[in-house]
Amino acid sequence: MRLIDTHAHLNFPEFKKDLKEVVERAKSVGLTKIIVVGIDRKTGERAIEIKKLYPEIIEVAIGFHPHEVKKISEEDYLWLESQLPQAVALGEIGLDFVKEYSPKEVQLQHLERLLEIAKKYNRPVILHMRGDQNFWKFALDILSPFKYYPLLFHCFTADKEVAKAILEFHSIISIPGIVTFEKAENLRETVRYVPIERIVLETDCPFLSPNPFRGKRNEPAFIEYTAKMVAKLKGMSYEEVCNVTSENAERFFNLV
Repeated sequence: MRLIDTHAHLNFPEFKKDLKEVVERAKSVGLTKIIVVGIDRKTGERAIEIKKLYPEIIEVAIGFHPHEVKKISEEDYLWLESQLPQAVALGEIGLDFVKEYSPKEVQLQHLERLLEIAKKYNRPVILHMRGDQNFWKFALDILSPFKYYPLLFHCFTADKEVAKAILEFHSIISIPGIVTFEKAENLRETVRYVPIERIVLETDCPFLSPNPFRGKRNEPAFIEYTAKMVAKLKGMSYEEVCNVTSENAERFFNLV
């Protein structure tokens, strides 16, 4: 049995004091890989540092989060292209029309540029996509030229109809600990609908701790609670869900 956390922010300040212990706890519950994801140059550089500390378990993704793109410079892009060969994916990138910390038009310009860079370096893409039902139709239209490109829809919380549209893409859906929340029945319905071969798991730590840790700092070891909920929803064993979702992640990130 093995587990992969496809989206963790161990490069954030919340893990500065006890990173070693967090990694050891992850190993103790069966994690074989943790993808540490950057949101800008600073966190991308820290992700690369962490990979050097724990090369047996850490992989990295680097990119520019839609919240951050209004601050991104040409120098940052030069850094991204120079470091991307040692990353397993470009991300997280995308669109966030909920908080809109960066103007929509700026988000769109950077998303288009970053997707072209992913193609140039043959890297799969981790997408951050947040918005209402109308947003999803707009976003998937924007992504349609990349329909057959490997896209991972990170921290997916939308409904079954959105998932149905995404499944027409050559993509996978990443399920966070939110699936364990009492009021997340729409997401649980989505998990029941999506084939297990198109699902991976994530923590998005330090955020979104699953029950029974809700309200506390999340960490990769807690992914087992997400896996157990997915197993329950799919009528599968915990071990089978761990193995299949890990195989999906390995294939997507070219880890094997």
